[in-house]
Amino acid sequence: MTQVLLCLDSGTTAVKAAAFDLAGQMLASTERPNRALHRDGLRIEQDMVQSREDAFAALRAVLAELRDPQVAGLVVTGQGDGLWPVDADGAPLGRALTWLDGRARGMVAELAPALDAVQAITGSRLTAASASLQLLWLQRHEPARFARIRHALRLKEWLFLGLTGVIAAEPSAVLPAWGRWQTGAAEPEVGRILGLAKGTELLPDFRPVGECRAALTPAAAAALGITAGIPVLLGPGDVHATLIGLGLGSRAGVARASIFGTSSIHARLQADPAQMPAGGPPGAMVQKFALGPGYLCFHPAFNGATLLHHMAQRFADLPSPAAPAWSELVLHPFFEPGGERAPWTDPHARGALLGVTAASTPAEIAWAGREALAFVAHHSHRLLGAAEGSLSLGGGLAGDGHFAAFLATTLGRPVQRSPGAHAGARGLAAVAARYLLGADAAAIAADWIGPPAETVPPDTGAIAAYAAEKYTLFADLVAANAPFWPRIAALRARAELMTGVDG
Repeated sequence: MTQVLLCLDSGTTAVKAAAFDLAGQMLASTERPNRALHRDGLRIEQDMVQSREDAFAALRAVLAELRDPQVAGLVVTGQGDGLWPVDADGAPLGRALTWLDGRARGMVAELAPALDAVQAITGSRLTAASASLQLLWLQRHEPARFARIRHALRLKEWLFLGLTGVIAAEPSAVLPAWGRWQTGAAEPEVGRILGLAKGTELLPDFRPVGECRAALTPAAAAALGITAGIPVLLGPGDVHATLIGLGLGSRAGVARASIFGTSSIHARLQADPAQMPAGGPPGAMVQKFALGPGYLCFHPAFNGATLLHHMAQRFADLPSPAAPAWSELVLHPFFEPGGERAPWTDPHARGALLGVTAASTPAEIAWAGREALAFVAHHSHRLLGAAEGSLSLGGGLAGDGHFAAFLATTLGRPVQRSPGAHAGARGLAAVAARYLLGADAAAIAADWIGPPAETVPPDTGAIAAYAAEKYTLFADLVAANAPFWPRIAALRARAELMTGVDG
């Protein structure tokens, strides 16, 4: 009989589960497409019951790979932000509004003074992904549904409820929308400023990471085929867990990290977040570090590696993967309909391809997209402040050696890459090892995180000069284009009104 820790990470693109033995070795893992996601223009929702069923199916698939497992504990996380509303009985109220949903986008400009006041409290700028603005959208447009909401959850809290029957939350992922990272408490004033009829009273009770746990219910145990009563730990958010798994705060010499998944995330560990230049940009998030002292400061962007998928759908014959194809092309990677949330925070942000001529090739366009992602990362890390050491690279693009090399050169620092290393699962397992098994920092670094697969040094020659010059041009062009984004968005709204109208 093998004792194992189970890890569950329900993401936007995929639902992942893994099993580790108590020495940190991964024994089994699975990844299944997210079948619950529904896209319809700005409406990007997720079926809550299907999400729970997919999570349970992923856990069963991992357990089926093990011989006579004895589960010592289960730790769960999921996609951040968004609104997963339930009634007084804990039943879902329609589909969840995901963090990609753009329906609240129009309120961002309308509520600018109120958002300034909220930012003064939370330190973060609310976006269309924020549960508080999504609640306000429901209050205005679906008042009957809004009236029935008793608890405003996130996905991981919804899954925790399905596993334990308990409604609870750890505060780190909630506070950027509702409270102060300095105190760890929600502020009722946020709801009043926004004009919500009910706000912070809808939040679950807060318990710190490590203490936010409950026993697996008999019903959930029967559904999974394991013993009831095992401890279920609510882990930090999926971003937080992945950053830990990439070595940020858990591996020596890692000063910062970038993740290129559905979104892109750029982060560093700070002793004092107030030391970020100018207090940090509006889209920054601050979370108390789950494994020890300090705070994770990061920029969650809407536009990540999915940019390459969007480009492939809209430009013909783009190579994938793409090798370097140096050119004058400058691409702005703001393709999501909700705009952008960090390091530029604007619901009207729009993509652009500048410098294109009849001589431009598909290879140049494809590589310009990868350059754009590297330039956004560079911009974020400049805003997060200087720090010595390497950057750890995660997400799908960690497997692209050309991209890793260009990112290292753009940043002027070594990049550690561990493609296929299951960073989210490893980070979750490390948190479980800390709080369920009592593992110390040295054991977590050596056994649960481990070394990178490769460290890529920066180039110092002609490519470095090209990257520096082109990054400056990229940032200058974003600044020049940004004032026109609202007018472009207004034209889109006019075009939608004209759809179906006879010419």
